[in-house]
Parts: sequence; structure tokens; C-alpha cells
Amino acid sequence: MSKWNIIFSIPLLLSSFPAYGDEHDWKERQIQDALLAAPPVITDNATVYGWDESQGGEMTLLRLGTGNYTCLASGFGSLRLGKPLEPIPGPLCADENAWAFFKAVLNEKNPMKPAKPYPTTPGMAWMLAGMGVHEGMVDVGLGEKIEVLESGSGSGSKMTKITPHVMILPLPIAKSGTLSTKYNPAHPLASWIMAANSPLEHLMLHVSDEDAAAIMQGNN
Repeated sequence: MSKWNIIFSIPLLLSSFPAYGDEHDWKERQIQDALLAAPPVITDNATVYGWDESQGGEMTLLRLGTGNYTCLASGFGSLRLGKPLEPIPGPLCADENAWAFFKAVLNEKNPMKPAKPYPTTPGMAWMLAGMGVHEGMVDVGLGEKIEVLESGSGSGSKMTKITPHVMILPLPIAKSGTLSTKYNPAHPLASWIMAANSPLEHLMLHVSDEDAAAIMQGNN
């Protein structure tokens, strides 16, 4: 089964977890990773998915919640499904609109050329643990790459952690807007457009590590 071809018409419940290690520990480890994405007011009642490596990285329901958010353990960032960019985590928590968009993306064999139109109502996804980008680039699958510039140099690094952020998606604004389509570590809190001019185009809104910690603690 293609890593993109994930069916959401039924709950993704698996009868077992990977054979390596303790099954409960594996489940709890991915749940705790997913909860790094957003504050407790969001994650306490969120549904949580992770990745079953014994099934080729297939997405797996780890915890059924009662809230409006769905959290996903590291592995979705930069379209590297089921392959977290170690040692940088990249979990996310999405509201109903953002999750509808992610579900549509996950069900496409080629997300950059969807067979069905993606949802167009923007939603919010939290990534307060930040996210890693590999080789200084985010490959969005169209033969184009979003360059990640290191401060004081003209080239990207092998592994770069971008600052905590929330995403508004989908939001196709690059063609008419003036925001950058590149993340620049020299200006880590600047807003920008990721996957510009692609079906996955969305707005990135960054906060500092200190502000992210305050949000996680519920401070004003």
C-alpha cells in the first residue's frame, strides 16, 4: 500500500503494535511526542495518531479523543510520512478544517496532483515543537525546493530546526501576496508561505521558543 493511500472511512485501529520493544511503551512514546505540538487545552481531549513502522509507516490510531483537534506524532513534516527527522521532532495538532485538509492529502497517491479537489476552508494546525528540514530544503514534490538560508551564509544546513509555529491551511496567497516563500533562520519569527504555488500552499506563523513555552504552560 502506498504511504499516501490511507483510508479514513473506518477508524485506523490495529490489533497489535510493532514487535520490537514493549507495545504499551511504543504507543505511549508516540502519544507523548504528539502532545508536544500544542497546549493542554487542545491536547487533553485530542484524538492522537502515530506511525506503525511494522506496517511500513502506516498511520495508526493511538488514542480516541472527544475534542475537536487531532494530533499526529512526528513523521508528517516536510512530507516525510512516517519518517521523523531525528533528532528534531515535528508533531502537529490540527483543528477540524485543517485535519480535513490533511486527510485529503493523505488519501492521494500523488498529493501534488490530487485526483479530487482538496478542501478549501482554512484551518489551524499547531507545531509548537518546531520542525526539522533536511539538507536545508523542504521538498514539496513539484521539482521545486524551498530554500532554507543560514544566517550569514548563502546556503542551507544539513539539518535545520525551524521555530515553533502555527499553520493556516490551505491558504493560496503567494501569487497575490508579498510574503516570502522561504524560511530564513536570520529572521526566525518572520511569517512566510510554505509550498508556495502548490496544492499544499499554506501560511506559517512563528513564535519564539520562550513564547511557545509560555503557551504550553498556559501563561498569559
